[in-house]
Amino acid sequence: MLGLGLACAAILCNVMAQLAIKFAGNSLIGQPLFDYFFSPLIVLAVALYGASFILTVKVYALNDLSTAAPFMAGGSFVLVSVASVFFLSEVITVSKFVGMGLIITGLFFLSR
Repeated sequence: MLGLGLACAAILCNVMAQLAIKFAGNSLIGQPLFDYFFSPLIVLAVALYGASFILTVKVYALNDLSTAAPFMAGGSFVLVSVASVFFLSEVITVSKFVGMGLIITGLFFLSR
């Protein structure tokens, strides 16, 4: 895939944005909705999603959409699961592990 580094950067920005949203949501429980608009973590998440979007546009321009889109989505799914273990103390169950393995296997075959 062309622009593999760009794709990885886009996926990483997307995953970091999702983590920022989770942390913001946890810290803002019980706060008025208005406070969400001024949360530094929400602002960071929006900026990261913006960067991910721009990088994704470039990746899609360089590659077939039928390969790039599944790679981007699958990469995000797997990386979010792994990051959740390290940053949120979540547990990867056997079914999640198998699902991630199937995603990675599918991405391998799509890239051929």
